[in-house]
Amino acid sequence: MGDLLGQALKKNGLERGLKRGKALLLWPDIAGPALSEWTEADRLEDGVLFVKTRDAVVNHQLTYMRGEFVRRYAEKLPGAVREIRFQVGELYPKPRPGPEAAPLPKLSGEEETQVRLLASQAPQELQGVIAGAAKAVKRRQKDSPHPLCVVCGAPSAQNPCPGCRRLLGDPAVLNEAKRLLRHPLKPRLEGEPLSAARYIAQGRLEAQMRDLLPEVVQHSELFPVLQDTARRYLQLRTGEKDVAKHRALLPPTLQSLLREL
Repeated sequence: MGDLLGQALKKNGLERGLKRGKALLLWPDIAGPALSEWTEADRLEDGVLFVKTRDAVVNHQLTYMRGEFVRRYAEKLPGAVREIRFQVGELYPKPRPGPEAAPLPKLSGEEETQVRLLASQAPQELQGVIAGAAKAVKRRQKDSPHPLCVVCGAPSAQNPCPGCRRLLGDPAVLNEAKRLLRHPLKPRLEGEPLSAARYIAQGRLEAQMRDLLPEVVQHSELFPVLQDTARRYLQLRTGEKDVAKHRALLPPTLQSLLREL
């Protein structure tokens, strides 16, 4: 997808099309709130902006203001509009503001990290767009009346969701989970099967750390084993090789003990 979007951004004429769209969207700001109720920017052709008006009286009055409108366009979007022509026509109904929606819940630090990791895998020019879209999706998911599936993160009345329940028993997913315990940065599956395998492997690594903790207290020579297990656990969760900066993702009982990873 990233490659295709990158190619599309380089096609000839895209810049001109964007400028044309901006000129149409700017009209309410150029005309002001009162006049924009009676007018609508229709199209831009070779620097000529065609604006529809409700009736001939408005059309006639606005003709005397063309010079001022062109001047305002020159300040906000230089070179886009050199002339404006008004035509009587039917306008689309203007949207009216409805009741203000409640703000969506904010993301946790871990969720923000997940969004950054997702965006970092995209081409540089698309990372901002993908990060914004991912944040919006996650915030809407958190606003759902259903809890999020612990595997795929989608709202579901059941947890894990029915689709992920089936995946958690799939032999291929179970085999992948075993591999990820040893090689968390070398997955072979993709998509939801990989998410299910990571969920299984993450649970097993958490169990290993809980079992190791009391042993390490009594036998300090086991500390490197716990350290290695924690490192693989964080690599699995973040997809990064260097995980020292992600110590906050460890269970609280281990964060103070494992100061170096």
